[in-house]
Amino acid sequence: MVNQLTLDHDDLRLLHRHYINLTCIDSGEAAMSKNNHRPKRYNFSAFIVNVEGVTLAITAGHVFADLKLAVAAGAKLSDWAIDDSMVNDHGHPAYPISVDLARDVMFIDEDGLDYGAYILDPMALMALDKSGIVPIEEEQWDAEDSPDFPFWTLIGLPTQFAQLPHDGPSTKCHVTVHVIGLEDTPAELADKKHERLYARVEFESVAEWGRHFDVGGMSGGPIFGTRGVPQGGSYDYRLIGIQSAWDKRENVAMCAAQPFLRALAGLVSARPSGAAQLP
Repeated sequence: MVNQLTLDHDDLRLLHRHYINLTCIDSGEAAMSKNNHRPKRYNFSAFIVNVEGVTLAITAGHVFADLKLAVAAGAKLSDWAIDDSMVNDHGHPAYPISVDLARDVMFIDEDGLDYGAYILDPMALMALDKSGIVPIEEEQWDAEDSPDFPFWTLIGLPTQFAQLPHDGPSTKCHVTVHVIGLEDTPAELADKKHERLYARVEFESVAEWGRHFDVGGMSGGPIFGTRGVPQGGSYDYRLIGIQSAWDKRENVAMCAAQPFLRALAGLVSARPSGAAQLP
């Protein structure tokens, strides 16, 4: 599989145009004490999806679960923003958003179920649209033919490839890496009640790296399936999963995207007309 993903930006644009980061700053005492008495910036991989006409930022549920625990322990979160600079060389700053963890997000982080969602407001949608970021549409996430798309690609931002100062622009290098689906559950990822998908990371498929790197930080990133190597300006693809965990070696666990998005579709359809939140 070496060099199979040594592709340029245009080759992968159809996948990259769905990817974003959610970021915020923690000025709580615990974060400050671990960061040379300075606020700490958090950064999370995510992507956007259209569900019944509502555009959502999707990430791993443990992202929001961990943040809620941190807030309960004294974290002070502020300066939430959406950043698409990893996949767009436009020079624009991250777009500020408002996030209330008790009001604006929905998530589950329970025994292998690891899903999170945040409803994007109209102004955020306008800003993303101007940057060329578009939601994954229903035909990519709700089709029944995903086995016909066996070449899996994971997109995310490993923390080791990012510099995240609290008071200035961040420097980030996202990773697009080939992962190979596994039939057997890796031993260190086998302790969950709910079934997940598993894959082996082909580290050598990453251009200009080609060796093992720390996958930490890629949680919440999308896994897409294509029929073959995603090359050229037009190809078909499917959203397969949401990266959830890894075994610190070469294997990752992901939660299948379709069941969660179908559940969200039901919630969106059940909302009172004009409601700005999920139930």
